[in-house]
Amino acid sequence: MNKIYISNRVLEIIDQDLDLEVDGSCKITIMNNKINNLNIFVKKDSKLLIEDFRIFDKENTNIKISVEDNCYLNYIHSFINNKEYNLNILTEYLGNNSKIIIDINGINNKGKCIITADGVLGSNINNELHENIHIVNINKGSAVIIPNILVSMIPVIAEHAATIGKIDEDELRYLMSKGISLEEAKKLILNGFLINKFKSDDLIIKIKEILKTEVK
Repeated sequence: MNKIYISNRVLEIIDQDLDLEVDGSCKITIMNNKINNLNIFVKKDSKLLIEDFRIFDKENTNIKISVEDNCYLNYIHSFINNKEYNLNILTEYLGNNSKIIIDINGINNKGKCIITADGVLGSNINNELHENIHIVNINKGSAVIIPNILVSMIPVIAEHAATIGKIDEDELRYLMSKGISLEEAKKLILNGFLINKFKSDDLIIKIKEILKTEVK
């Protein structure tokens, strides 16, 4: 049975569809959960941190995030895709003075991923949307990123940064110059890439353990 951790509470998930309403300050940790549809409603004056780590062969995920006034949300998602991953993210602002940050770091190992990120800032004011999506392809993996940010002629901040590439050759050469083998250098770079956005020390420890035992 799947589980989602909300601060110190654990929610057990029977199916792949989940609706969450957040009121106050909250942290959600998702570890290798298969979630098809995740709908999150963040109420006025609330803060939410979502940390989502997954390794999978094939997955389709739809995430909808709606925020009211004076909200802060940071969604951090890191993944290893071995076959096919379709990720659709919709962020919508129902109030004013809210900030959403989307951080995604993914590795395509032979697989292909398509990420669609739609941000709807509407006619409200003083909202911010920051999307940072970075994909590394290895073993002939491939990726497509489709950003759509809908902004009216009002005071808002909206930015999208996306990169698709391979392991940095300069980083490899630097590590190998220190006596590290090519394979170990690749592991160090990719493992660091997967965990560098996460904020929770306990989650980082768990991810490192998973990478040691499950990822070759």
